[in-house]
Amino acid sequence: MPTPPTGPGHGPEPGRPPGRRDASRGLGFAALAVFAAVSPLCTDIYTPAMPDVMREFGTTPSAVQLTLTSFMIGLAVGQLLFGTLSDALGRRRLLLLGGTLAVLASAACALAPSIEVFIAARGLQGLAGAAGVVLGRAIIADSTVEPRTGRLLGLLTVIVGIAPVAAPLLGALLIEGVGWRGVFWAVAGTLALVTVVAWLRIPETLPPERRAGGGFATAVGGIGTALSRPLFRGLLVTFVCGFGAFFAYVSASSFILREQHGMGTLGFGASFALCALAMTATSLFSSRAAGRIPYRRLIGIGVGGLVLAAALLFTAALIGTPLVLFLPACAVLTASMGLINPNLTALALGQVRDLAGTGSALLGTCQFGIAAIVAPLVGLAGEHSAVPFGVCVLVLGAGTGAAYLFLVRRRAKGAQQGR
Repeated sequence: MPTPPTGPGHGPEPGRPPGRRDASRGLGFAALAVFAAVSPLCTDIYTPAMPDVMREFGTTPSAVQLTLTSFMIGLAVGQLLFGTLSDALGRRRLLLLGGTLAVLASAACALAPSIEVFIAARGLQGLAGAAGVVLGRAIIADSTVEPRTGRLLGLLTVIVGIAPVAAPLLGALLIEGVGWRGVFWAVAGTLALVTVVAWLRIPETLPPERRAGGGFATAVGGIGTALSRPLFRGLLVTFVCGFGAFFAYVSASSFILREQHGMGTLGFGASFALCALAMTATSLFSSRAAGRIPYRRLIGIGVGGLVLAAALLFTAALIGTPLVLFLPACAVLTASMGLINPNLTALALGQVRDLAGTGSALLGTCQFGIAAIVAPLVGLAGEHSAVPFGVCVLVLGAGTGAAYLFLVRRRAKGAQQGR
């Protein structure tokens, strides 16, 4: 009698013990989506309040933008730590540990008495929140095979994309009602609820027999193994440059629109939400196109749009950021990320499926590492000049295009990969 097939749609999937809930479905997937959304949730919901924080603490725009930098450094370091450890120790307990610490760090942000304490608390918040970001991708890679992996990563990006749509408006309303500190109490409550759901609904997806032998030292060695694969390296560089260009917009938009154009918190939140909707729409398209349109084709379209948007934003920065040029270019930039992120992530993790935690960690660490660098750079000339922003987005946009053409497209064609 033949052995029954396993995998998605054929009984227990690899890494999921019989009788246990599937972490890639139902409430388990919803919890993973919220954990993955911790970055835009903790950034975009607070972005409208950055000028208010500057005034309350009597500090400068660059100092306030350091709260983004510390958060991104925490995310970068935390993803490398949690992702690499998870290949040796498993996913579930690290996910729950990160969720619990993120709740405590969010409360510390709400209680911060000074800009220095606030910056430190934001760093801890990023470090702890990194567990959900990096392990969500790894859990999906553990639990699924293509094309479902690509579809779920696309859907994850759609759900994560809802956070930038809702967060600035929700943040603006909270700021108007309870002040910027209330924003972080709301984040703490949300993360507490999701951590409880994860404890109840997300099983271990990497059983002991599939973990990296030799413990943590061997798992760290997996970083070199992943980076030794040329196509993964090219995808990593493309991913990092693209996200850097996007984060330049996230970091600078509040000061450009509020300080230079006099927009209120609700007006800024609405404009930010409309741009995020563009990314959500293209992410949804990516999810539905998985398995029908090659990843490389979707990524190529996204990279082309990003390069165009970067050129337009640089031009806008030189001539005073007229809204008639600045806002459409921002929409093109964010829409392009909806094509780049899910497809590039699926293609990259496909190159390191045997090291899903480490591969996910490298993507996230380098992604948020570049964000930590970009955040203070865009504010170097103060809140009344957008030229540093324009230079950053142009350089990173050009880097995205060059990396895709020379490090991804040629190699992928030679190896006949892209699905």
